[in-house]
Amino acid sequence: MNGLAALSAFGFALICIFAGRLGIGARLRRPAGLSFAGGAATAYVFVHLLPEIGYHRLRIEESGNGQLEDLLYPVLLAGTCIYYALETYLSHSKRMRGTTGFAAHMAGFSLYFALIGYFLQHRGDKGAEQELFYFLVLGLHILVLDTVFRRRHQALYDRIGRWVMAASVLVGWALGALVQFPATVSGLAFALLAGGMILNILKQELPASKEGQVVPFLLGAGVCAGLLALA
Repeated sequence: MNGLAALSAFGFALICIFAGRLGIGARLRRPAGLSFAGGAATAYVFVHLLPEIGYHRLRIEESGNGQLEDLLYPVLLAGTCIYYALETYLSHSKRMRGTTGFAAHMAGFSLYFALIGYFLQHRGDKGAEQELFYFLVLGLHILVLDTVFRRRHQALYDRIGRWVMAASVLVGWALGALVQFPATVSGLAFALLAGGMILNILKQELPASKEGQVVPFLLGAGVCAGLLALA
């Protein structure tokens, strides 16, 4: 078992459970904090997340299923489309208000958080520096999502949702500790996660032009890209 992956999984779970109670996410939603987090997340997508697709493509090719490697990019697109559709439907459908919308939102992101937990142990970069960096960037991402869930569902998320998200990360991590799926399955699952992550980062972490601040954004992007280059 990867001890650093276990610590990261429990760290993510603690963020889900306590971030709202401690008001951390609310402070992050300030323009400077959100711009910094958005810059870091954007750099993570282009400098690390997309190249990681290449690692999974190579694993699929080496497994003898090279004919399936071209599915990675359609699944990447599908992940983006699925989470865009979920967010749009939740925002505009009257049927998706209250507990129905809450259940759909939590169901969609339970898979998302479980995949984050699973890939704590099944990524191409497994060094201590990469583990720490994965935790920091994804921790910021989870903080931003926590504020989105709380703003939309309020008491319902605080009573139930935060525990569902924490459990999802831990279930994904435990599954990753016990099972290693074939390269094709793992690669397609990562592409689905990456597609959803691209949409959620661009939609939730990049502040609107009136709220964004260029200097914190560039600082976040520069720091993230620099640390990735050193890792």
